[in-house]
Amino acid sequence: MVNAAVGIVLLFAQLSGPGASLPQVMEPSYSSAAVSAGKGEVTVSFDVKKGYVINRVPSIQLKLDTIEGLTLTETSMTSSPDDPKSTDEYYVDVPMFDLAVASGKSGKYEIPGKLVYFFCSKADGFCSRQVVDVKIPVTVE
Repeated sequence: MVNAAVGIVLLFAQLSGPGASLPQVMEPSYSSAAVSAGKGEVTVSFDVKKGYVINRVPSIQLKLDTIEGLTLTETSMTSSPDDPKSTDEYYVDVPMFDLAVASGKSGKYEIPGKLVYFFCSKADGFCSRQVVDVKIPVTVE
C-alpha cells in the first residue's frame, strides 16, 4: 500500500517536473486610473501571452475586495461569452472591464482582487484554469 502511494507521488513529480508551474498567460493592464473630482472609471484590459488563447466559456471573472476610502459600483464582474469575430470557443478580442469608483478623499489606492479564467495552449492542446492575484491602481485627485 505504501509502495503504491510512493509510486503515485513519484509519477506526478515526473509529470510536472521540478518546480514546474503554469505560466501566467493573461496579464491585466489598467488605463484611466486617475479619478477626478471623486468619481471616475478604471478600464481593465488584458494582454495574452503569444501561443495561448482564452476560453469564452467559462467566462472571465474579476472579483475585487472592498477597501477603505473607495466605493466600487461592482466587486464581481463576469465577461460576456459573445465575440462576433470568434468562430470557435476562444476570444479573438479579449473583453475589457470598466470599473466605476468613487472617493471623497484624494490619494493613491490599490484594489486587490482575483482574476479567474480558462486558457489553452495552441501548440500542445493543454488547457487549464488560472487564478491570478491582481492589484488595480487608482489615484484620486
